[in-house]
Amino acid sequence: MPNELIKPTNANLDKHAEPVLAKWLIESALNRGDLTYGEAMLRLEKQVGFSSIGRATRLGYCAGQIMYNIHSEFPDAPLLNTLLVLQDDHMPSTGAGGFMASHFGKPKLAREGIRDDKPDLWRKYFEAAAEEVYDFAGWPDVYQKVYGIPYKADESTMSVSNPEGGTEKDGLPRGRGGEGPNHKALRLWVQANPQALFPKLTISRSETEVDLLSGDRVDVVYYASESTIALEVKSKDSNEADLTRGIYQCVKYRAVMHAMDPRDDAEITAILVTEQKLPGYLKELAKRLNVPHKLVSPKKDT
Repeated sequence: MPNELIKPTNANLDKHAEPVLAKWLIESALNRGDLTYGEAMLRLEKQVGFSSIGRATRLGYCAGQIMYNIHSEFPDAPLLNTLLVLQDDHMPSTGAGGFMASHFGKPKLAREGIRDDKPDLWRKYFEAAAEEVYDFAGWPDVYQKVYGIPYKADESTMSVSNPEGGTEKDGLPRGRGGEGPNHKALRLWVQANPQALFPKLTISRSETEVDLLSGDRVDVVYYASESTIALEVKSKDSNEADLTRGIYQCVKYRAVMHAMDPRDDAEITAILVTEQKLPGYLKELAKRLNVPHKLVSPKKDT
């Protein structure tokens, strides 16, 4: 990262943002995922060193340039730019319309307002484009040809794909060492204070480091008369990769605990507990995956 912040001019976006954004989009393609504008903006500011980019949708300019440069070398390449999506509906912005119109031979996709007027149509062609992107195996070669450097997955602490990504020592067995003091303090506080998180719920038992049959270990589990609540805690040491991983851990815990419980109608919830607010794109991710979030301040008894 440069010592001075990079101003988000088009020239600087071309030079400093485009190659990095292309790499992140390829990483998303290889993992069959997507990249939201909000996440991309935050990572460009924190990892690359841009000053405030302002509106995240400015990165649509970069996405377009990426696709123009790819098509100059590989005219038939799938539409990688469609994996840069808005966080509310996980579809590309209107800037992708011209590319999809040309690619699929559907001029109406380039019409102004088509995304809002015909969301089902927009999704149909976006998903077709995404499927082509996912099925294309040559992205590393494309990256090296277009940008002149070998493709290498992001190894920063903000990359969720990096198994050693994240900044919090939470005791997970992925090469990151033992549990850090802040994670431990938050975990024990959550175990000892169920009424701070659920004042209207009668908790009969609160356990920490609960082992599941999948081999996972849940930070805290609350047991109430008609419900079971798994709590994944992320302390103030966590970065965005940790928080993202925490959301997906909640999805996993919920599914495994449902499978373990013999009752068909068991009420099982998995909740993410943090000491910091979630960025907007992670709020939307948690909402989409039905993962509740609790923000706590242990020193203030929340």
